[in-house]
Amino acid sequence: MIQLSEDRLSVTGRPREYIIKNAALLDIVQGAVIRGGAVRIQDDSIVELFTGPEIPAGVESFDAAGMYMMPGLIDLHVHLVWDGSADPLYTMAKEGNYLAFARGIMNARRSLAQGVTTVRDVGSVDDVAVDIARVFEVGMILGPTVVGAGRIIQPTGGHVPALGYIADSREELIKAVRYMKMRGAGVIKVASTGGAYGPEEIGPSVYSEADLAVIVAEAHHLGLKVASHSLGRVGIENAVRAGVDTIEHGADISSGILQAMHEKNTYFVPTLAVYKKLSESSGQIPEQYVDKAKTVAGWHRETFRKAMDIGVPIALGTDAGSPNFGPQPSVLLEMCTMGQYGMKPADILRAATHTAAAALGRSQVLGAIEAGKKADILLLKENPLEDIRSINSICQVIKSGVML
Repeated sequence: MIQLSEDRLSVTGRPREYIIKNAALLDIVQGAVIRGGAVRIQDDSIVELFTGPEIPAGVESFDAAGMYMMPGLIDLHVHLVWDGSADPLYTMAKEGNYLAFARGIMNARRSLAQGVTTVRDVGSVDDVAVDIARVFEVGMILGPTVVGAGRIIQPTGGHVPALGYIADSREELIKAVRYMKMRGAGVIKVASTGGAYGPEEIGPSVYSEADLAVIVAEAHHLGLKVASHSLGRVGIENAVRAGVDTIEHGADISSGILQAMHEKNTYFVPTLAVYKKLSESSGQIPEQYVDKAKTVAGWHRETFRKAMDIGVPIALGTDAGSPNFGPQPSVLLEMCTMGQYGMKPADILRAATHTAAAALGRSQVLGAIEAGKKADILLLKENPLEDIRSINSICQVIKSGVML
């Protein structure tokens, strides 16, 4: 587990234009190392790359000799308001919404300190993740980019109703999407099945394909992508056929639906580690939840392998903050689990940067060290293309051009 360096949250600052030189630049797309790389940063963006010895004179520089440079990490599935205890819902209810908001700020900044420069929060009480996103966006506090869904659209009796916007009829579904858009959500989250941590069944699809298509059509009309909590096979099928943009968890996916995801460019955000952890939590959480998690973890290995073989776009998400999952962030644990399930380091890094940015619809500004992209940069002591655990060797985090 990564150890938090508290001093990384203080801003050392740099001039608004500077060069990082002599770094080993990681080409995430190609999975290669470019030695002696340099980037010029102006304000919050990368404006120029250099791969030779010549760099502009008269610009202040930071010497990154002996360091590896890569884009900041992106976690597409977090719950910033949760504490990762055995019962984060109890903690949230006991503390109330104001402390949930404060906890979310704290968890976001902890994530940034450990190299996670963008998170997508896919479920929060009273939509507070939308407000957290705004706090960072307007510059009140330095933090990661947060794409907040607010509450999860779900039917009566759905998954984690404490985080839910309950909508049963098609009129209510349309209203729910429109409300979340008005509230400031950056993505729409819907639950198409039950979950492992909760009394409901995993398997049934709680919304029909037609209901999910209503949500997708309205969200896309309003310029928002749709993420679907989907564990059981029928709910996943309905969600993919309805046109959702990302399948969250996706434990039991048939080969035919995986092929459809590949053809439709539907992103798979598997969150492997959280279910593995829950399945090993006997005596710490209710046994019926452990049993359900064991079922999910068993499905996950095979589904993940088939998804890689078929070429489904896979993006990293952790479910950080979830029950018995420990303190945030959880990115390194998820990366290591992806490796244990057969993914190579270069593909893991793409899932956590380039592919995740594409899943957000932000590949033009995130996910790679390229001119025109946001200056969200990590400098590492060791090469994560050789060992993914080298993500833990952070020397410097840069967020929007600001050195932490």
